[in-house]
Amino acid sequence: MAQSLPQLDNSDYTIGWIAALPHERSAAQSMLDEKHAPPLKHPNDENIYTLGSIYCSGGKHNVVIASLPPGRSGPTPAATTATHMLSSFPEIKFGLIVGIGGGIPSDDNDIRLGDVVVSQPDGQFGGVRQYDRGKATFHGFEECGALNSPPRALLNAVGALQSKHEMEGSVIPDILEIMCTNYPLMAKPRVGPGYVYQGAANDRLFNASYKHTSSRKECSECDNAEEKRRPERPDQDPYIFYGTIASGNAVIKDAHIRDLFPINDRWQRYAAATAAAYAKELLSITDVTDVRSTPDARRISSQLQEINSTTQKIASTLQQTQLSKERQDIYQWLSPLNISARHSENQKTRVDGTGLWLLEHVEFGNWLSQTVKFQTLCCYGDPGAGKTILSSLVIDHLEHLARESKSGLSYIYCDYKDPEQQSTENIVGAIIKQLLIQIPQIPDSVVSRCRDRMNAGKPLSLGDASELFSIICAQFSRVYICLDALDELQESNLRRILKWIQDGPSVHIFLTSRPHIQDVVLEYLESQHTVIVRANESDIRRFIEHEIGGPNDIAPRAMDERLKGDIFAKILGSAKGIFLLPSLQVRTVLQAVTKRSREESLESLPSSLGEAFAGTITRILQQPNSMSELARKIIPWVHFAERPLTVDELASSLAIHDDDNSFNSRGMPDPDILLHCCYGLVVVDQETSTIRLVHYSLAEYLSKQEEIFGSNQQQWHDRIATVCLRFLNFSTASHTEVVPLKYAATQWGHHLRRSDQRPGIAFEMAKRYLDIDCQNHINYSAGLKLLCDFMYKTRFRREQTPGTRYPLVHIAAFFGLDKIILQSSWTRSDLNSKDVAGRTPIAWAAESGFQDTTMALIKKGATALDWVDDFDLSPLILAAIGGHRAVGQTLIGKGAKPRFDSSLQRTTSIWAAEKNGNNDMLGMLAERSAASGSIESLGTLMRDTVQRGNKNMAEMLIEKGAAINSVDGSGRSALITAVYRGNEAMVEMLIEKGAALDVVDDAGRTPLVWAIRTGKDSIVKMLVEKGATVNSANMVGKTALMEAVENGSDNITRILTERHDLAIDAADTWRKTALMLAAETGKDTIARILAEKGATLDLVNSIGQTALMVAADNGKNSVVEALIEKGAAINFMNDFGETALTYAELMGYSSVIETLKANGAKIVEA
Repeated sequence: MAQSLPQLDNSDYTIGWIAALPHERSAAQSMLDEKHAPPLKHPNDENIYTLGSIYCSGGKHNVVIASLPPGRSGPTPAATTATHMLSSFPEIKFGLIVGIGGGIPSDDNDIRLGDVVVSQPDGQFGGVRQYDRGKATFHGFEECGALNSPPRALLNAVGALQSKHEMEGSVIPDILEIMCTNYPLMAKPRVGPGYVYQGAANDRLFNASYKHTSSRKECSECDNAEEKRRPERPDQDPYIFYGTIASGNAVIKDAHIRDLFPINDRWQRYAAATAAAYAKELLSITDVTDVRSTPDARRISSQLQEINSTTQKIASTLQQTQLSKERQDIYQWLSPLNISARHSENQKTRVDGTGLWLLEHVEFGNWLSQTVKFQTLCCYGDPGAGKTILSSLVIDHLEHLARESKSGLSYIYCDYKDPEQQSTENIVGAIIKQLLIQIPQIPDSVVSRCRDRMNAGKPLSLGDASELFSIICAQFSRVYICLDALDELQESNLRRILKWIQDGPSVHIFLTSRPHIQDVVLEYLESQHTVIVRANESDIRRFIEHEIGGPNDIAPRAMDERLKGDIFAKILGSAKGIFLLPSLQVRTVLQAVTKRSREESLESLPSSLGEAFAGTITRILQQPNSMSELARKIIPWVHFAERPLTVDELASSLAIHDDDNSFNSRGMPDPDILLHCCYGLVVVDQETSTIRLVHYSLAEYLSKQEEIFGSNQQQWHDRIATVCLRFLNFSTASHTEVVPLKYAATQWGHHLRRSDQRPGIAFEMAKRYLDIDCQNHINYSAGLKLLCDFMYKTRFRREQTPGTRYPLVHIAAFFGLDKIILQSSWTRSDLNSKDVAGRTPIAWAAESGFQDTTMALIKKGATALDWVDDFDLSPLILAAIGGHRAVGQTLIGKGAKPRFDSSLQRTTSIWAAEKNGNNDMLGMLAERSAASGSIESLGTLMRDTVQRGNKNMAEMLIEKGAAINSVDGSGRSALITAVYRGNEAMVEMLIEKGAALDVVDDAGRTPLVWAIRTGKDSIVKMLVEKGATVNSANMVGKTALMEAVENGSDNITRILTERHDLAIDAADTWRKTALMLAAETGKDTIARILAEKGATLDLVNSIGQTALMVAADNGKNSVVEALIEKGAAINFMNDFGETALTYAELMGYSSVIETLKANGAKIVEA
C-alpha cells in the first residue's frame, strides 16, 4: 500500500516557484526533498500545483511549484499564475522564476549553454530590466521598465552563497547527480536529450552577423568559419553569473537584432536542471526565520504584475555585457591591437602539463603573495627557451586568479615583425582596453576623457594613457600586466613603455625577455626578482611524446620502442636548455618514412639552431623546382615584410609576375602549399590568418646571412617594392577589391627606402607614382587614398578632403625617400605646405628620424623648421619624442629654435625628450638650454625627472646645469620630492651632488620631516648621518622628533635620539614636548625610549600638565606604567592643585586610577 503524502495547511507555504515549461517544472519537482499532498485551492485558482519541502539549515522551506498554461507566455499569463498562487497561499513571502533563457555573448563574460544567470540589483534596477519598454528621448531610447529588488532575506542568501562559492565552489554538480540517481529517466530518457551535460562539441557560438544556413537547431550544417573560438573550460560544471536580466514581451530570434545564440533544443533540459539546482542550493542556505519575517507577497502583489515574460522568452544576460557603440568606439580608439588572437594561438601550441615548474617556482609564489614586497618578476632566457609558451601558461593562471580575486589582467605579446602596430601608444592602449573590458561599467571620468579626445580627432597620448590607467587601476584590488618578449620591441619603444609603467600606479608586472635587456629593465623597474628560463627536461619529454604519432608524424607506423628510446636519449641529451631545438629535431626525424631513415636522421641531427635552420633550407632547395622556387619567394617575403602578411596577401603577391598588366587570381598558390614547401619554417596563426616565421631566432639567423637564396637584403626589398608598385599600376579599375592593395599602398615606400632607392624599375615607378601629373589616375587615386587614410585617419582621425591634391611630398617624407625628393620638381611652396594634420614634410621626416630625408628637404628649399602642427608639435619636438638626436642636431644647426619655456609644457622639445626617456636627445637639448640661459626651465625639468624616478637622467640634467636646489610652486626641492617618493637611490645621488639638506617647503617641512612622514627609516638614517638639522621646527614649533612620535615610529625615534645635538625637550607653541605627545597618543615604547635618552619627565605644558598627567587625562594606562617605571613624579601637583590621579578620576579611567594608587598616588589637598 502506497504511503500517503503529508497534508499541510496552505498558510504553511512561504515560497512560490514558477516554471514556464514542462521540463522546467520537472526539474523543479526533482529538487524537492519531500513531497506533499495536493492543496485546497481558491475557487478561481486555475493553477496546477506540486507541493513539497526543501531542507535548509534550521529547518525546511515549504515550496509551491506552478507552471504557466501550456503554449502560453508573456506578462499576462505569468502575472495571472502568480496572482492565483497568492490567492490560494496567502503566506507566500516571495517567488522564484526558474528556467531557461537565451544568452548574449560578449568579451566580458564567457556565458555558455547550461550556465546559470541570477538576477541581482544593480544601481537603478532591481535585478530584472525590461528591454522593450521605455520612452524616446533626444539621446535615444530610455528604458524604464524594471522589477523591484528581491526581499532582504533572499539578497542576504545570494550574497552568502556567492562568498561560499568563492571558497568552496558550488554543490550544483552534487545536486544534479542526486537528481539522476533518484530519477534515472531524467539522465537517459527514451526520446531526446536528458537533463545532463550535452558536451562542449554541441555548444557552438557563431558571429552575430552570420545567417544560419540550416533550420537544424544544433547548427550541424552551419559554416565552421563563422564559428567563434573560445578557450576550453577545465571541467563540465556550470558557471554562475550575477547581474541584471533583460526581459521583454517578444522573443527576439534574429541574431542581427539581439546577437543571441541560436536556440539549441538539446540543451534546454540540462539548462533547466542547472537553474533548478541553483535555486535549491540558494534555498538551502536561506534562513527560515528570515523568510517568515518577510512581508507577505500579497502586500506587494502589484509589483508582481510587472513580471514581463517567461524565461523561455527572455534574452537573458548580465546587463553589463551589452556593449554600447560608444564603448566599442572607445576600445577601438584606445588600440587596434587584437591581443587575444595571439594568446589563443599560443594556447594551442602549448602541450598540456608543460611549464608547471614555473607556477611552482618559489619566486613565482612570492610574486603572487600578498605579503612579499616585490612587484616585478622577470623571466630571462636564451632564444628558443620556451618563454612565450610559459607566458601563455602564466596568463591562463592569472585569468583564473583574477576572476576569483577581482583583480585586473592585461597582457601583450611583443612582435619584432609589427613595430608600427606595436607602437608605445598602441601597446599601452591595449593594456588599458583589456582592463576596461573587465569592468562592468566604464567610469564616467574615463568615458568623458575618451569622448573629448575622440571628438577633437586626437589620438591616444601617453599622458592620456597615464590618467586613464590610474583611474582604471583603482577599480581593481590588484592589477597584473604580462609582457612577453620585451626584447622584440625597438629600444625606444621599450624605454617609453617601461617609463610609462614606472610613472603609473603600483601594478604587478610579469615579463619575459632575452637576458641582454636586463640593465634597461632595471633602470625603470627596480623592485624585481628574476627567474632564469631553460627548457625543462620533463617538458621536452612531454613534447616529444605529443609529437610521436601526432599530426607532424608523417609515418606513425615507422616507430617502435627501441627507436622511441633512441629519440628521447638523443634529443634530450642535445637540448642544452633550448626548447626550440628539440622541437625542430623531433620534427626532422618524424619527416622520415622508415625506421631506418629515422635512425639515420638521428645520427645527423643539428646541434644548434643555426645548423637546424641551415639544414632545413638545404632540404627546401632539394625539392622539385616548382616547390623550391615557391619557397625561395615565400621565406624572404615573410621575413622582409613590414608587418605580418595575411595568407591571402602573400598568395596574391606571389601571383604577380614581371610582365603582368592586370591581376590574375589564378596565379595564387594554395595556402596548404605555402606551408608544405617551407618545411615548417613558416607557420600560420589561425586566429588572425597571418603567416610568420616559426620563431624570432629564424629571423635573426636570416638577418645575419649576406644573401638569402642568392639575393641580399636590399635586392629583396627592391623586388618587393617592385611587386607593390606594379600592382598599384595595374590598369584594371576593379583591382581595389583585390586583397594585396592595402599592403601595396601603405608599405611600398618602406621597401623602396630599404632598397637604398637604387636606380631601377621600382625607383622609376615610384617617381611616376608621386608625379603630380599622375595623381588623378583612377588606380593611383585608390592606392593614394588608402595611404592617406593610413597616415591620417588611423592616427589623427583626419581624412583627405575629396577633390583636393594628395600630399605627395609629405608621402615621400613619410617614407624617407630622400633620393626621390632630390630628383623631384616640387616647389618651395610644396616643400613647406601643411597637410590635413597641419604637418609639414620635414615634420614627417623628423618624427621617423630620417636624417638623409631631413637634409634633402632642407637642400631643396624646406624652411618651415619651427612650424607646429595642429597638436602644437614642431619638427624638433617630434624628433625629441622619438629620440632622434642626429635629426635634432641638423634642425638646430639649420636654425630651428628649441622651445624651452611654454605655457603648455609638453610642447617644449626638452620636456618631450625627458618624458620619453631619450637621454642622448635630452643631453643635447639640455646643453642648448643652459647655453640659452633657460636654467630655470632646466631645474623644473630636473624636478619632474626626480618625480618620475629616473636617476640617470636627473643626474645628467644636474651635470648640464640644472639648479639642484630650485623649488616648485609649493617650495619643494628635488630632494624633498625624492624623499616623498621614497626613492633612496635618488636621495643619495642628490645629496652627493650637493642638495641642501635643510630646505623648507611652504608648509614648513624639511626633507627629514618628509622622510619621517613617509616612514622610510633608511632615508631618515641617511639624512641624519649626512648632517640634516634635527631641531628645526615648523610654524607651530613641531620638530622632527615630534613628527616621529606622532607617526608612531619606534625605529625613527631611536635614529633621531642617537644624534648628540638633539633637543629632546623642545616644546611647541603649546609647550608640548615629544614625551607629552607620546603620552597623549599612547606610544608607551616611544615614551620609554625618550625617558631613557634623557627626556625630562616632569616638565609642564601650557595648561600645567606633566607627561604623566597627559597620559592619565587620555586614559593611556600603558604610558602611565612606563612613566612611573622611569621615575615620573606620581603626586606632582600643578598650579591648579591637580595631580595625575585628579585627571584619571575626573575622566573615570578605572585602570589608570588603579595603577596610580597601586604606585602610591594620593589625593592631595590643595
